[in-house]
Amino acid sequence: MTLTLDRTEVLRYMGHQGDDTHITETADWAIQRITEIAVPRWKWVECDLDALPLSGKDIRRHLAGCDRMVVLCATLGAAVDREIRLTEHRSMLRALALDAAAGDAIEKVCDAVEDEIRLHFGQAGRYVTGRYSPGYGDLPITIQPDILTLCDTARRIGLSVTQTNILTPRKSVTALLGVSSHPVNGRGRGCGTCSLSANCPYRKRGTHCGA
Repeated sequence: MTLTLDRTEVLRYMGHQGDDTHITETADWAIQRITEIAVPRWKWVECDLDALPLSGKDIRRHLAGCDRMVVLCATLGAAVDREIRLTEHRSMLRALALDAAAGDAIEKVCDAVEDEIRLHFGQAGRYVTGRYSPGYGDLPITIQPDILTLCDTARRIGLSVTQTNILTPRKSVTALLGVSSHPVNGRGRGCGTCSLSANCPYRKRGTHCGA
């Protein structure tokens, strides 16, 4: 997969408007570095709605009208995490820029995989909702181990989870998508469904993270 990152998005993740030449140049450097070292890997599995111990009203609403679901896992690989950690000892600004570029990169990977999923099911006359990840709304991150086990990610894409339910490598995403025989929208992933909305730095600045 060829990654093409968006400087505007990276700057937004950094909390800047792009009106500082030094910061813009740092963002460009980070974009180049992440595209060099990221190794995108992903795995998705189609399964029954009861294949995971789903809890919370939000995910149920998201999957309303669906008879199947897709479980998606994606990662940028361990090299990205390692680069961010090493850079923190030399320049916090560069580390911030790397983190922001990696955030844009993993979203781009997920978007591409979602397109792949839509094409797959579309060819069979089926419809797919958008992505819904643990941590949004009332879908707890405690479901991460079950998701990774279902997709066999440790063996297939090198993605694991800690005892505190943090994905490792950190620049990784898991998500659920509903599948139906008729058009479905699912539940939006915006601020209203996010468990971090009360303390979100993006909302405090009057913007959003793009979720």
